[in-house]
Amino acid sequence: GGVAALRERFELDDTALARLMDEAARTSREATDYFEFTSRINESLDMDQKVRMIEHMWQVAFADGDLDAIENHTMWKISDLLYIPHGAYVNAKIRARDAAQRQPGAPGSRLISA
Repeated sequence: GGVAALRERFELDDTALARLMDEAARTSREATDYFEFTSRINESLDMDQKVRMIEHMWQVAFADGDLDAIENHTMWKISDLLYIPHGAYVNAKIRARDAAQRQPGAPGSRLISA
């Protein structure tokens, strides 16, 4: 599943993974919408940092080898709210997809195209 993919892809130990999952659960309970998150990011990151962040988010989405339409739409929505140019968004997605397919035992054949 997704948690195992996160652990493997980002080499997280049990403690780091538990902290990440707790923080994600807390944040999702407190969040009202994507705008709350993206407005904070827009205030604190420059464009290069935002594009790198989106690429890392794509790596998480691709980590389990199964990118679905909801993940794809969510990534598009977040990128749009971060004012990331379409070309940079597509290139970040391609780089993340290619990196996922290079991972040992990668199930890349199930990934949808960029």
